[in-house]
Amino acid sequence: MSLSTFHERKEKVISELVEEMNPNRSDKSPKGYIDAPILDLMRLINQHSQFYTTSSCSGRVAVYCEGVDDKKKTSATEAEAAKSTKGGKWLYVTHDPVLIPDTLDDKEKWILQLLFGDSYADLTMEPIEDDQAIINQQLVFFKFEPLILHVEAETAEAAHELLGLANVIGYQNSGITPSRTRHMLAIRSTHKLDVPVAAVHPTTQKIHLLVNTSYLYVLFRLSNQKFNQNIDRMKKFEQAVQSQLLTKDQLETKEQRRERKRRDGLERQKAVVGDSQEESDRDARERGRMMLDMYEDLEIF
Repeated sequence: MSLSTFHERKEKVISELVEEMNPNRSDKSPKGYIDAPILDLMRLINQHSQFYTTSSCSGRVAVYCEGVDDKKKTSATEAEAAKSTKGGKWLYVTHDPVLIPDTLDDKEKWILQLLFGDSYADLTMEPIEDDQAIINQQLVFFKFEPLILHVEAETAEAAHELLGLANVIGYQNSGITPSRTRHMLAIRSTHKLDVPVAAVHPTTQKIHLLVNTSYLYVLFRLSNQKFNQNIDRMKKFEQAVQSQLLTKDQLETKEQRRERKRRDGLERQKAVVGDSQEESDRDARERGRMMLDMYEDLEIF
């Protein structure tokens, strides 16, 4: 059994949330505070007595360089040359649609500097002729990742209710993590892009583009469309949580809540008793086997 109750965990997690950038305080996320587009949805879920959010991302566009797997390197020199990116590296991340200027003096330079940042100096348009070699090298991916939200529910019934609502809205890749002590949900969709756009040469560490810059602009525009669809779906989910979950929760009387908590307590007590009984049965079976072994070892005259 968990050492803390649902409400103790909820209180602790919510107290540590940071809703906007704060130089003196940050939460456990890499960014340090909640993405603005998902903030209203999180507030609604956290208002409900039977839910709280444990982690979130409102959606993002990113360029990610894979980490190095030393076992795939053909020499110690190659492995050493790639150590700077071992473990992977985010070259670019934004949680908002990308604003593409209407006029640009140098469209190619603008998009490459934006996506590759400090690694822009290592870029080359020189192609890699051996396609098999590319597969074995570090790849650089252009990604669009939609909303993902992790939630703990107080009961299995509540978890299934929220999951059903998420599925109806369109988060078809959502699910509940099996656990005997907690009811965790991941709310997400398959509305994503994950495209290799460059490869890192294992010796020179030069980043070789696999696509032209026109294709990168296509990916940007596709991602912006997906961002808009992602926000629309998020707003529908907010409305559904408000109308179908939160309103019902607020209408629950004190007596009803007391009775629900009493039933939940009895269910947890049954689970503990069941665990104890199962352990007792195992001990009894083990003692029986030991007695049988002892009698079988006795010599009968």
